[in-house]
Amino acid sequence: MKIYTDKRLLAAGFVGGTLSRHSGNMREVSAQASVYQELDILPERILHFHQVHGDALVSVPSETTAQAITSQSLRDADAWLLAPMPVHWGAAILTADCVPVFLWTVDGNYAALAHCGWRGVVNGLAGKTARALLQAAPGSTVQAWLGPHIQACCFEVQEDVASQFSKDCVVPKNGKLFVNLNTEIKRQLIRAGLSSEHIHAPYYCTYGDRENFFSWRRDHQKNLLVSFIYRP
Repeated sequence: MKIYTDKRLLAAGFVGGTLSRHSGNMREVSAQASVYQELDILPERILHFHQVHGDALVSVPSETTAQAITSQSLRDADAWLLAPMPVHWGAAILTADCVPVFLWTVDGNYAALAHCGWRGVVNGLAGKTARALLQAAPGSTVQAWLGPHIQACCFEVQEDVASQFSKDCVVPKNGKLFVNLNTEIKRQLIRAGLSSEHIHAPYYCTYGDRENFFSWRRDHQKNLLVSFIYRP
């Protein structure tokens, strides 16, 4: 099993990251369950929602709330706010080019996880999620990590999409337009109150790295990666 993660996340006491494609298509519930069991995590303790490329957050302030979510039909949302994060619970999102944005407090008590497609980025989801976490944990140091996603080298768009981003996010190349989602997400996180040195965005491109990642834009197949965060 290969998990792309951030050492700071693990140092805060969490388990989590983005799994490579070698663990299988995470659209399949059985594939997810196999992964969590291998990590000694009860699959029913990982929360899910129905992703809609919007800007809605689901707040999980207690184990009671987490248990209630598992007994309900999936909500329409694109970000988790785990504040404070219940022990022995976690949350997950599914991606195939979109940006998984991990946020957490260094004390290991609060966390958030957002599914940021380009529409979510335009709607300010990363910033909204960061502000919600900072409001829930005032005075805390919040760190951020952007998991594997389509990078500016490969995210080609038309003018209708490019026009929704600021000019510094748009990269013209060989008569084509490419968008750098990292630039806008980092800007939103900093405006929300994070320090730039606390934001890590390593270069893992889902489109460019066929060996390790699924990519909807590249393959046009319904194969998904899972990103999760769990508090042991």
